[in-house]
Amino acid sequence: MREFPLLKTKRLILRRLAPEDDADVFAIYSNPEVTQFCDVVNLANQSQAGAVIQVYQGEFERDSGVRWGITERGGSRLIGLCGVGWHRHNFSALLSYDLNQDYWNRGIMTEAIRAVVGYTFDRAGMNRITATTVVDNLASMQVLRHVGFQEEGILRDWGFWKGEFKNLRCFSLLRKDTPTAGATGGAANMSAKRLAGREVGSRTQPWGVPVPVDA
Repeated sequence: MREFPLLKTKRLILRRLAPEDDADVFAIYSNPEVTQFCDVVNLANQSQAGAVIQVYQGEFERDSGVRWGITERGGSRLIGLCGVGWHRHNFSALLSYDLNQDYWNRGIMTEAIRAVVGYTFDRAGMNRITATTVVDNLASMQVLRHVGFQEEGILRDWGFWKGEFKNLRCFSLLRKDTPTAGATGGAANMSAKRLAGREVGSRTQPWGVPVPVDA
C-alpha cells in the first residue's frame, strides 16, 4: 500500500482523512455558508459525512487524486479539506478546498494550498494546476490570487447545480510560475507507468462533494 503524503507547514498539518473525522467533516459541509458556492447539498447527518470520507479515501487508493484533512499543529480537530485530482494525460491537476467557517480570514487555506502546490509540482510531477470558482465567490478568488494563480477567463454556464447553471472563473498555476518548484520533480521524471495513462482523469469535482442520495 502506498504511503499517504503527510504535509507540514508553519501552522498546519495536512494528513489523511480517517473515519473518526466524520463529526468535523459534518460540521464543515452542514454549514450553508460553506456550501453556498458548492455543488453539494448540505449534509443532514454524520453518516453522510462518513460516506464523503470514504469517497475521498477511495480517490487515493485508486490513485486518481489526493485529499488532505487540514489540522492545526498541536490539535486534532479537522478544520478543512484540500486536494487535487489527477489528469495525467496532460500533467495537470484540479484543485479543490473547503474550510470550516470558524477559521475563515486567518490565511489558513492560503497556507494549505501552498503546501499542496509544492507537493503537486515537486513530488507528483505535474505541470499545471487548475481551479474554478463561481464568479461571485470573492473570498475564493482572493485565496487563489494570493497563492499566485492567474485568471484565464469565464466558463459560461459551465456548472449546473441547485437547479441553475453557473458561470465559473477559471484560474491556473503553472510550474514555471512558481520559482520554488524544484527542478527534479518535473514531468520528465515521471515513471513510464504513469505516462502510459494508467489513470488519465479524476472523478474529483472542482467545487463540491459527491454524497450518496440515500445516505
